[in-house]
Amino acid sequence: MQQVLAIFLRKVLVILLVGFISLSSFAVSSQPSFAATSTMQEMDSQSQSVSDREQAYEEQLKAEKNMDKVFEENAKEYRKENPEENIIEKAVEGVEKLADKVTGKN
Repeated sequence: MQQVLAIFLRKVLVILLVGFISLSSFAVSSQPSFAATSTMQEMDSQSQSVSDREQAYEEQLKAEKNMDKVFEENAKEYRKENPEENIIEKAVEGVEKLADKVTGKN
């Protein structure tokens, strides 16, 4: 009886070890794909031309002068992409409407 139990435990141990090795090799083999993705992103960012960088710099200088306008444009884009309103935005709109009523800016 003990010999049968020992043989059974050895077979179970072998099956578990084979399963562990196969799972660990799968995890190790997927890691180089992550490295290739980050390398490609770095290459794309490095290949940006100087004129593109200068244009982006000029846009940022203009945006710095009109921060409120840029904020409003970004907020509109966000609302278009995320049409569901959260409770904070509803509360802010309610307060703005109430403030307009109180100050007479209807």
